[in-house]
Amino acid sequence: MQAVILVAGEGIKLSSAAEEIPKCLLKVGKKTVLEHNISQLPQEVKEVILVVGRLRSRIKKHIGNYFSGRQIKYIEQTEQLGTGHALFIAKDSLENKFLVLMGDNLYLKKDMENCLRHKLCLLAQKIEAPERFGIVKIDDGVLREIVESQKIPTGALINCGLYVLDKRIFDYPLVLIGENEYGLPQTIAKMARDYPIKIEKAAFWMPINNLQDLKQADKYLKKIYL
Repeated sequence: MQAVILVAGEGIKLSSAAEEIPKCLLKVGKKTVLEHNISQLPQEVKEVILVVGRLRSRIKKHIGNYFSGRQIKYIEQTEQLGTGHALFIAKDSLENKFLVLMGDNLYLKKDMENCLRHKLCLLAQKIEAPERFGIVKIDDGVLREIVESQKIPTGALINCGLYVLDKRIFDYPLVLIGENEYGLPQTIAKMARDYPIKIEKAAFWMPINNLQDLKQADKYLKKIYL
């Protein structure tokens, strides 16, 4: 089985004078975010496809072609056209069933294993923070809709950006969500009209957007002994 990790997003600076680095190479504890995610992949994942962007040389130098017992393949996204476009450019390298995750989020192996029990799946988590995420609407345990919202209702399920998909996703036209951005969640929601996409609730998930997120991640990881 393969896993696709999307790491083509913009980097951040650790200070005003610091060199920009990919968010996936920020350190949480003794490992980078990307190292954590690759090491947490279930045993059946034998190959990892990294969709990289303009900071690709730093990622390649750090991870190499073989990491944590898995072959690593790189595919370059030359234009920032969103997560949907990032996955679709990897189409020809993918076998039927595969895992997709965001390279600047932290995930837990147990959650990935739970998701892989299903043919198609989306990982979600309840959250009350005001950040802008996609709200997941479900019916009888399967995905019905993903709604982007500025306000998060208390107890709402949020899309964690981790999916189990197969090549049927490529039968659906990408959904344009901005002037030059194609959304993967919105394209998956179209697929959900034809095929049941199960929802698994995350035991642990943290998006890493800034240095404060890193500090929080360190705190949580120590608690759960990741």
